[in-house]
Amino acid sequence: YDENGRWSGTAGTGDLRTRAPVPRNGRWRIGSVTKTFVAAAVLKLADERKIALDAPIGRYLPGLLPRQDKITVRMLLNHTSGVADYAATFDETPAGLRRLAATTYTPRRLIGIGTGLPPTSDPGGRWAYSNTGYAALGLLIEKITGQGLPVALQTRVIVSNGLRGTYLPTVARTIAGPHPRGYMRDENNRPEDITDFNPSNAWAAGALISTASDVNRFFNRLLHGQVLSSGSLAQMKRTVPVAPGFTYGLGLMKLTLTCGTTVWGHKGHIPGYATYSFHSDRRGITVAATALPASNDAAVDQAMNQALNAEFCG
Repeated sequence: YDENGRWSGTAGTGDLRTRAPVPRNGRWRIGSVTKTFVAAAVLKLADERKIALDAPIGRYLPGLLPRQDKITVRMLLNHTSGVADYAATFDETPAGLRRLAATTYTPRRLIGIGTGLPPTSDPGGRWAYSNTGYAALGLLIEKITGQGLPVALQTRVIVSNGLRGTYLPTVARTIAGPHPRGYMRDENNRPEDITDFNPSNAWAAGALISTASDVNRFFNRLLHGQVLSSGSLAQMKRTVPVAPGFTYGLGLMKLTLTCGTTVWGHKGHIPGYATYSFHSDRRGITVAATALPASNDAAVDQAMNQALNAEFCG
């Protein structure tokens, strides 16, 4: 426990080669939890009246997306734009992940891959997860602020909320500071180290590096109205249906647990690391796994959901 009564703990091995333990409050890749940080940056720009959530993306980034006059900023934030997910094209075999780890993508190339796929719906239609939409939001932040995305997030979200272990790499394959190694499964189902990973394929959709205490602090401040105006936080919590017990706001997931408790947060998967961070009015939990026990996300999801139910329904 720290001086604020917050508990943190580690289990398992942080490095299978050296057998070093998991470093306490080490950094790791938080994957799509990045989307909540990016959404917060967009909503701050809306608070400053520099963008409007219901304006078409074509007003700010002409020519970037097809159907640019019908797709709004809000639709990109809540995954109802109909723009397909570029990550659906990635080869997730061990060989494909090794290639991904060594390849540099530009945001516009990622968007080109996504817009080259058939749309998932008409703009404003059904929810369909789209990393492509968040790449577009990253370019929107850059256009409006005149800063590169790592600097814009640093100045608008990270430093102002006292997050000392959080940063957005662009192409650097290493993680700065103490961190557990991340593992995937090789062709023989053995753990293979994939910590060194070019994160340009994730960028605004999932490249942030952070710590458990930073992620907890960010969500705690966000959900208690210390990051955005009350109006923007209310917009963020306006959700669209996804699945039973699961709705999605603006870069924010809402889960209804088995006991009826509602929690807010996000989950993230990136090769080597899985992150779940969910919070109620009274408590929050951030969990990271670095050696995924199964090759599919569903099994990890199930284990993490059990942890959430134990935490919030006990």
